[in-house]
Amino acid sequence: MADYNNDDFITLFPGVYTEREKPYVEKYFEECAAINRRGTIDAGRLIQGTLPEDTPGIGPVVHVTEEMVRYNNGKYDPENPLYNDKAYAQKMGHPDILAFFTYGAHDDTYTSPYPPEARDTLLVSQLSHSVSSLCPIYPGDTLYLVHDKRTITDLTPAQGDKHRTLALHSEGSIYNQHGEKVNAVEFNVTESVRIFKDGKRPEVMGFPEIWEAPDWNKRPPHYYTDEDYGYIRSVWASEKRQGNKPLYWEDVQIGDTPAMTADGPIIESVLPTAPYGQGIGGTRTMKKEIMDEDVFKTMIKRPEDGIYVLADKAAYTPAIPDNAQVIMLFDDGRRTDEEDGAVNTSDIHSSENADTRAAIINFFGRDTAIRHIHNWIGDYGIVRNIKWSIMCPETHALYNKPVPANPYFRRFIQQVPELKGKTVNTHGLTKDMAFVKSQVIDKYVENGEFIVKLIWWIEEIEHNIWIEGSADVCLPSKSQVTGNTDGSEQ
Repeated sequence: MADYNNDDFITLFPGVYTEREKPYVEKYFEECAAINRRGTIDAGRLIQGTLPEDTPGIGPVVHVTEEMVRYNNGKYDPENPLYNDKAYAQKMGHPDILAFFTYGAHDDTYTSPYPPEARDTLLVSQLSHSVSSLCPIYPGDTLYLVHDKRTITDLTPAQGDKHRTLALHSEGSIYNQHGEKVNAVEFNVTESVRIFKDGKRPEVMGFPEIWEAPDWNKRPPHYYTDEDYGYIRSVWASEKRQGNKPLYWEDVQIGDTPAMTADGPIIESVLPTAPYGQGIGGTRTMKKEIMDEDVFKTMIKRPEDGIYVLADKAAYTPAIPDNAQVIMLFDDGRRTDEEDGAVNTSDIHSSENADTRAAIINFFGRDTAIRHIHNWIGDYGIVRNIKWSIMCPETHALYNKPVPANPYFRRFIQQVPELKGKTVNTHGLTKDMAFVKSQVIDKYVENGEFIVKLIWWIEEIEHNIWIEGSADVCLPSKSQVTGNTDGSEQ
């Protein structure tokens, strides 16, 4: 990334816009206001295609193909028959295998960044998102993405700053072809933008010139020893899938800690891909091969990092389905095959070679955590909500990129007694492990459902935390058998 002198930029003040910014910002705020004025969408007319053409907030349509569902499920939860075996799913009462409920919850679709034309450099921090599952998603479904609310809060200090810092808050809904609301989503991000003084702007403003970020690679890569692989194997050997044995709400206690899960080392990050809530590319975990002694003997240990790989890279980098609706986007939602000059979000997460470490995209950690949660709740449990956050202000300050606190940013691990005083202190990078840990912090009955709340977090092998979150899960209750509807045991 380019290294600029801060004096090369003008001082910006909250709510006071430069002549360059004004026309773009006025349009930007009016687009947000139009969505906020619209009210709840008519789902029937939405799926029939009869809404007025100028209806604000209508997003893309996502066709849920079996190939893409199996592609994602096979990467994130390959041992779960509910997500990979149609006959088993039908035996459990489903018409088909389940898709991850995050399938259509695409953050870049919902987040509306500050207009690129109105800024020169961009620093992103404090991603804090939420997806609630209201209805299962199956292959063959069609998903309709709708924007419901959008607010922009200027966090720039009153005395002015070289960065204009904005809290971008977006809410939305996802409907299926029956008009059922499948998901409620919320995405939050902080953008800190700068504008060059006259004569200071470089002639070429490509990705390296635009993108401002902490030097995450100050944290050196871990070299994996055979002792490390022994520990990783021990975690895999201790993983427990609840499967088709019900985990009853009454049997869960506050303070319970589900069995840790492990994924990685993550050789390549998945890439953001519109309009999917799950991306393309990325390497799958090699748990199956490493746990098989005969196969493990055939694997190659890379000299630069000690990571064991298969001889054929294609064997651990699943092929993207031919019918994938792949659209790569700039940071402002424009298609990369249509316009140039903005940040291509795939640049942030790609590794060109084994010596380059890239930032792991936020939703990779989320979906890795979902596998952990699936293991614990079993096939009768349902994940009703998952929240996750990365890049808190303390993390940016550790890497000499301080940012104001975003009021929408959520914190989670402070609710775990033994983690009080700790914070997310790094960004996940390729070559990292993903050790997912969690703890039960609450349980309650709501709208007739028996809910347990987990706090979860992911550590790499040296115990740095790179993502945190929560999950609300619905479990079966013994009262559904006994008829005691308050959830207490008889």
